[in-house]
Amino acid sequence: MTSIRGANEASIYSFGVRDLLLEEKRDQILYEQAVQQGLELGGTGSVAVGTLFAKRYSVWVMAVISASSLYDTILNIEEDIVRFELNGTGGMRYETQLELGQALDSRRQGPAMEPSSEVLVQRKTEISLLRDRLQLHLNRIFQSIAEATGASIRVMNALVAHNVQQLIAQIIHDSDIWKTQDRLTLIEHDAIIWLEESKDNPFYTRLQRFEHPDWQGAPFLIRRYCCLAYQVNSSSSSHGYCTSCPKLDSETRERMLLKR
Repeated sequence: MTSIRGANEASIYSFGVRDLLLEEKRDQILYEQAVQQGLELGGTGSVAVGTLFAKRYSVWVMAVISASSLYDTILNIEEDIVRFELNGTGGMRYETQLELGQALDSRRQGPAMEPSSEVLVQRKTEISLLRDRLQLHLNRIFQSIAEATGASIRVMNALVAHNVQQLIAQIIHDSDIWKTQDRLTLIEHDAIIWLEESKDNPFYTRLQRFEHPDWQGAPFLIRRYCCLAYQVNSSSSSHGYCTSCPKLDSETRERMLLKR
């Protein structure tokens, strides 16, 4: 969950993203997160703390993308503005402000016409800038998390990329989300930019798609790497493999997704 606070409103959340770049604060946050997940920071579960952090942090990334493509709104991604708190089970809730003076142009040439070419060109520039800023943001955070946990930055980026691609696939598939053809045009336009094929784009990676004649839902993508959630052993239950985990054999995945 991501909430918006006013420009002059104080945050009630415990931590700022900048805290993740300060060793003492970072280790305090990761230690508490590990405890909530039944893992051990610095022990055998340390890498899982890092990979699961990336998976949880992708929720914030998805909020940024959803705000821009669905509502033409730019969320502030500065490290001293974005704040978060742990939710008691190892997940995180986020809070930020709107980027002042920034809103994506979605004007049409007429009520029944698609966005103009001028609008799409300007929008491409703005989305590209946001994507590149978010990439730098993630690089700094994940380098710090990798230093503390031993998790691979490549794996952390791939976990975020999977959730971003799954989000976009779900949005495009579900007409109840985009509602109008004009909005779908903007979403598909933005998706090309977010997922541009480039070695420097952390949101791009080739993912296998679950295929089955009985599967009628949105495209379902398989992660390239396991997030290690199966190592979690909270007081209430243990966590098995996720339905998108590459460790699952095809029969088990099919059974889980089709609930046979």
